[in-house]
Amino acid sequence: MNRLGMMVDISHVADKTFYDALAASRAPLIASHSACRALANVPRNMTDQMIIELAKKGGVVQVNFYCNFLNADRPPHATIADVVAHIDHIRQIAGIDAIGIGSDFDGIDCAPVGLEDVSKFPNLTRALLENGYSAEDIRKIYGGNFLRVMKAVEKVAAAK
Repeated sequence: MNRLGMMVDISHVADKTFYDALAASRAPLIASHSACRALANVPRNMTDQMIIELAKKGGVVQVNFYCNFLNADRPPHATIADVVAHIDHIRQIAGIDAIGIGSDFDGIDCAPVGLEDVSKFPNLTRALLENGYSAEDIRKIYGGNFLRVMKAVEKVAAAK
């Protein structure tokens, strides 16, 4: 995949597979739609150590909006605050450059209240601003970090 310039996506993989992919790839990896296991103890979510290791390699965790992955204790009552909590957690342990958005709107049947579809993104933007995120931070979260990883993957492929 590195040779072809394909991004390696570790969402949906077992923990061991994550670490195997991380070790094998020369390019940064992405978690296209994942969340933090520390906040919602679901095997599908990433552990803190996984997030840290992904970030060390330049990768990005794109936060999934599925209620059960955001708040396993009270689905289907996830909120924008739950999304912000996952973003905050990733920033705290791995930095702003490790965060993206992977809503999974096309694959979920429960989204946070106030963030039910893409038209509600201004609500998330407002919540991030209210929680101290700068415009530059939000640009990174909303696509800048993902584009950086895409460029890095292409660079690895070109180096062959």
